[in-house]
Amino acid sequence: MANRKGRIRLTGLMPHAYGGVARLSLGMQPDGTKLILRELLPKYTWRWRMHLRFVRGTKIREKLTPHPNLVFSVERGYRGVCPYEVIEYVPGRNLREMIETQKDTVRAHAFDIMRQSAGALAYMHQNQTLHLDVKPNNVIVNTTVDPIVVKLTDFDLSCSISNTRNEKRSGTLTYMAPEEMRSGVVGIQTDIFAFGVMCYYLVTGRMPYSAHSEKEMRRRQFGRNFKVESPRKVNPDLMPKLDWIIMRCLEKDPEKRFPSMSFLCQEIASM
Repeated sequence: MANRKGRIRLTGLMPHAYGGVARLSLGMQPDGTKLILRELLPKYTWRWRMHLRFVRGTKIREKLTPHPNLVFSVERGYRGVCPYEVIEYVPGRNLREMIETQKDTVRAHAFDIMRQSAGALAYMHQNQTLHLDVKPNNVIVNTTVDPIVVKLTDFDLSCSISNTRNEKRSGTLTYMAPEEMRSGVVGIQTDIFAFGVMCYYLVTGRMPYSAHSEKEMRRRQFGRNFKVESPRKVNPDLMPKLDWIIMRCLEKDPEKRFPSMSFLCQEIASM
């Protein structure tokens, strides 16, 4: 395929994966560079809310490109009535798969994964953009290089910080902040909470609100009285300061969380 300006030409397109509302295909440029073609699934083409969100996500990725910890945009546009984007190919696996199948590797690199993921979110917030779907599935870890490289991706739910009034709850429930579920409020603190949930899962292998039933888990997650067990009690090898950082991200009251991801990054950098 080539775009209208003829800048990008991909050959040998092969099915790669499905992610949310999109189909991903792996292709190669004539010089051997691998890229990913990401297309909105046909069944969503005429569902305008999904369609416009996908297009908005491609624009946000383009605006944020380049950053070393974000999967970058190469091109975006339409093939007929179907929107698409061509994005960086990152050799590696998503963080959720790694947590479930490569526990030793994850444990060895947990600090770097936290640090680089935090840097990506801080950059988004500095550019007045919320991610709104922070979770291990949307973090790609490339362990084929040393040091490892961590990349945040999937901006389909992302939006401008100034445009949150028009957003409806649609993220992944297990990573939602209490205030988001109670009143639909989203903001920087929403991403910080989700980051905390992800990091808790990263260092312990379990969710902070684990329970015997989904109903009980939701009660713990969104109720005001349940206190999360310190991740260091689950993983005694965890550095005390990382334990403190994760617990502060998970505060039920958003005003008690970090004031910004940049502030959080400074705390990590001081370790």
